[in-house]
Amino acid sequence: MSAILTIESLGGLVAFSTAVETGSFAAAGRRLGLSASAVGKAVDRLEATLGLRLLNRTTRSLAVTGEGDVLYRHVAQVLKHLQDAEQELHLLQKSPRGRLRISVPTVIGRRIIMPALRDFQACFPDVTIDISLDDMKVDIVAGGYDVVLRLGELDDSALRARRIGPHTFTTCASPDYLARHGVPRTPADLHAHCCVHYRFPTTGRPEIWAFGGSHEARPIKPAILLNDGEALASAALGGLGIIQAPSYLVREDIAAGRLQAVLADYTEARGSVSLVWPPMSAPVPKVRAFIDFIAERVREELY
Repeated sequence: MSAILTIESLGGLVAFSTAVETGSFAAAGRRLGLSASAVGKAVDRLEATLGLRLLNRTTRSLAVTGEGDVLYRHVAQVLKHLQDAEQELHLLQKSPRGRLRISVPTVIGRRIIMPALRDFQACFPDVTIDISLDDMKVDIVAGGYDVVLRLGELDDSALRARRIGPHTFTTCASPDYLARHGVPRTPADLHAHCCVHYRFPTTGRPEIWAFGGSHEARPIKPAILLNDGEALASAALGGLGIIQAPSYLVREDIAAGRLQAVLADYTEARGSVSLVWPPMSAPVPKVRAFIDFIAERVREELY
């Protein structure tokens, strides 16, 4: 047998399976909302495609052939799986449940998102979180992500986005370093200091620090480059030099006196903190629940 079942064969398979279960084309038609003739023609087309006799017809009954019995056993399983899938999809549309795939940058993921997931799971226990901590800019659609947290300026695209707020930074160093090398009063003073910069994994280039006014036009040559965002705080705490880091990374160390902020009047925000998702994901309850929950939690933690 060289016949190949196509999507057009699905109607015939449903008609055939229903006829076997109900015992007649007329009864099958009543279940499917079709005429007995339409059911019979669908089965005829299926038999012609397969080149096999599936049902022996008489004026009063139907009898399943050996080949028909083999096909029915497989078709019944497939249709049962489809019914189960339909029911599961219906449940997914009613309440947050299922697997949720998200991607967040490493530092904000560890400092803010990961601690928030415990409360999110308590509120939505039927949602399974599949989270990637990655500083690379992922392709949301190709990667199969439901939601991605982005830092910086957003590109124009067909994706949907919710801006949570500005991505704020703090320029700081350890009190010991500042005691040894002096406190910079303007960004121009940084050229005489050891400046520790983050290196972007996508380009390999150092991050340009954000200062307002004319100061932003004078890039500072890094003395040390790191490819790990959290290592910036470690470098500053170890007295290696001055860093400019996301405010949420160094906030506790500054409050505890382990780090000291400098150039506060000059340091500016660098883009925004945003949640981004494919347009078709927005109506899905698990996606909507995560966006609303995490947006509020991130806003609380940052601002």
